[in-house]
Amino acid sequence: MRTRALAAAATALALFGGSIALAPAANAAPPETGTITLDAPATVDAGDTVEVVAEAPAATDLYAYTLTVDFDPAVVEFDSAATSHTTDGYDAVSEDTGSVEFTHTRLGTSPGLTGETTLVTFTFTAQGAGTVEFALSEATFVSSTDETLDLAAAVTASTEVTAAVDPTPTPTSTATTEPTPDPTETGTPADEETDSATGDLANTGSDASVWTIVAAFAAALAAFGVVLVLRRRAVNR
Repeated sequence: MRTRALAAAATALALFGGSIALAPAANAAPPETGTITLDAPATVDAGDTVEVVAEAPAATDLYAYTLTVDFDPAVVEFDSAATSHTTDGYDAVSEDTGSVEFTHTRLGTSPGLTGETTLVTFTFTAQGAGTVEFALSEATFVSSTDETLDLAAAVTASTEVTAAVDPTPTPTSTATTEPTPDPTETGTPADEETDSATGDLANTGSDASVWTIVAAFAAALAAFGVVLVLRRRAVNR
């Protein structure tokens, strides 16, 4: 009876220990993310900042991930200094021509991310007119048990960049055209000058007529005197 009891106890202990050893393997599973989204503004002007956000709407045990985003370097320029993550951990950015790779991982015994999660926010500077497509072409997600999940299909977002319009310069001063003043009339009006001239000529004519009459009268008197003298001489003879 004692031997049977020890055998039963050993069997139960073996089964219990086996279940403990198999528990981590049974609980190991890849992370979940939901449908990854990539958001970017629809339009911007050349010279403006373009902010792009990658999100996982339904994460489960998301411990680490890498994301590769492609873009057109002729239209936008990546700004590495403006990259940010909303969760604690280790971050790294690796840029190449036309693409950039983001890496994020939790540290130590930190639990994996759960629920709606912003994976990364990054920015570009619009360089010139055109349409740029941001494409999350590759991504790998890792759980806290090192199980992985790869992105099933590329995720894209597009932004149209319009050429900047130079503002119309404001004139520094406005020239004011002053009306030309009417010439100021000076001196004697034309009518007065005419009347004055006419009057002078009239006066001059009048003076000449008087002197003419006086001269004629004097000549007549002189002639009359001569006649009287001759008559007296005739009588005396």
